[in-house]
Amino acid sequence: MSIKRLLMGALAVGATIGIGGCGGAGSGATPTPSSGGLTIPGLGGGTTGSAPAANTLLTAGTVQTISGDSNVAAIAGTCSGTTCVYGDTAGSGGGSGVIVVEPFPGVFGQAALQAAIAAALSSHAAGSGGTAQSVSGLGSGAIKEVDANTVTYAFVKNNYLVVISVSSGTKSGADMDSQVGAAAQSVAGSL
Repeated sequence: MSIKRLLMGALAVGATIGIGGCGGAGSGATPTPSSGGLTIPGLGGGTTGSAPAANTLLTAGTVQTISGDSNVAAIAGTCSGTTCVYGDTAGSGGGSGVIVVEPFPGVFGQAALQAAIAAALSSHAAGSGGTAQSVSGLGSGAIKEVDANTVTYAFVKNNYLVVISVSSGTKSGADMDSQVGAAAQSVAGSL
């Protein structure tokens, strides 16, 4: 999954969460995003407290190790308290990573967040040939997608929506899955 696709999916997930959070209790329908990919927009404004900065939860060193690309570094201007994007600064190894830790206020119920994650990953999986699978032990609604050279984990923990994605030019998604899963466990434990 390219970083561009990951970032483009933000609008779809944000719209799903916004619609799901505003709908009446009896609406019955679960909205789905209209575009592939998975990223979380800067909806923020949550009253969940503060999480550690995104770049301390998933470091460049961790992305280097998982992707097998020692040239991975944070891309200038992309790291904030809630997001950090990593890429190969030499342009040779193809390693990259993204972490998003987005707080949401309590009005966005866990069910709406879980539905947004499931819909976004399922939509992307259908378009990319990957498969979305449920994951236990990370929080609510944890799902992962393993593509040819990318692994993405998304979950909800304590009103934070978390997305971790790592890509490699030299390793398969299957080879990176357990390492990205371990990084997701570490992040979940910090929230």
